[in-house]
Amino acid sequence: MFYPLSLFIGLRYTKAKRSNGFVSFVSLFSTGGILLGVMSLILVLSVMNGFEEKQKKRVLGAIPHVVITNQAQLLPDWQSVMRDIGDIANVEGVSAMVNAEAMVQTPKQLRAVEIQGIFPEQWAPNTLKQAINLGRLDNLTAGSYSVLIGSELAKELDIGLNDKLRIISTRGSVFTPLGRLPSQRNFVVAGIFTLGSEADANQIFLHGADAARLMRLPKGAATGIRFFLDDPFHIQGFEQLTLPQDLYVYDWRTSHGQFFQAIKMEKNMIGMLLCLIVAVAAFNILSSSVMLVTDKEGEVAILKTLGMSNSNIIAVFMVQGAWSGVLGALFGAVIGMLLALYINPLLAFLGFDLYTAVGGQLPVLFNGWQIVNIILGAMLLSFAATFYPAWRAARVKPAEALRYE
Repeated sequence: MFYPLSLFIGLRYTKAKRSNGFVSFVSLFSTGGILLGVMSLILVLSVMNGFEEKQKKRVLGAIPHVVITNQAQLLPDWQSVMRDIGDIANVEGVSAMVNAEAMVQTPKQLRAVEIQGIFPEQWAPNTLKQAINLGRLDNLTAGSYSVLIGSELAKELDIGLNDKLRIISTRGSVFTPLGRLPSQRNFVVAGIFTLGSEADANQIFLHGADAARLMRLPKGAATGIRFFLDDPFHIQGFEQLTLPQDLYVYDWRTSHGQFFQAIKMEKNMIGMLLCLIVAVAAFNILSSSVMLVTDKEGEVAILKTLGMSNSNIIAVFMVQGAWSGVLGALFGAVIGMLLALYINPLLAFLGFDLYTAVGGQLPVLFNGWQIVNIILGAMLLSFAATFYPAWRAARVKPAEALRYE
């Protein structure tokens, strides 16, 4: 098989035994460093991606991703607002909503909560449907005055399925000779859900019509229009949305933006720290290449005497040095993906199943572009580390190098 001369000699140098064993050790060590760095980056970032995706489903799965409302939080004719808005990209579902802050009272407890009046017949997120442990979402019908509550809130209030609770809302309160009295009504627990987020302890879902009656809203009115997106992070369509002056848009970032910013910053910082492993390995490639050039000065002089150009000499040592990075990056990527796939069984086997002890597993999500960028970045850094030693080899003068041969 035909090889370009520079490639042929460079690959021979990667396999040949060297007179200086320390050079071989440093070269092997640099390959291992690249492998370890790439493997760690893929493993850790895949787990972080899975954690971010899991939190996205848990935290943002049941709350509206985008809401359109007005300052009074009262839309008497929300259907006309929907017609004026038209179709928006990435929208998975849309419906009216009636939400407010309220108090929930049982014989043993009084607790502040957020109530969300939803219209399941219009649209309901699958995340909420799948999170219901007891009861069904279909039990929320207009006029039934039933609610869905989180598992943590149910434990705190010491109530279960079909138990009664009282919801008290200051919105819809009336003035009486005895003073201002809040609106209140008894509801029946029709279901208990577990989302694995703060919603389990702070939110109550009920039918929008029942919530509107509780807050004494006009018939058919809503407090806003809620939108669910196929990806909550893709909200660009709403940032450029033109609305009447009395309407405005807010999204999940107002309440949970800092949490996901913290996750993103943590993932970036961990990635930067692990990149230092690859950088150190690249410096090892540079040092091993410099020592190899010193070891091969006589051979370089002979090649130049035979007519090999400086550019070909540079190519020889760049191939030799970059080969360590290529091997390390490819093997590191394979090992990293295998470890990520079997991380939970491996941790259980080693006895470090701390996360599974609380009823879960380490989530793993591969990002194809991220893995490709890691591999290419490691190869590029290895390739760049070989340029100076290769340039130094091209400057070898045959007369001086062969003077004492």
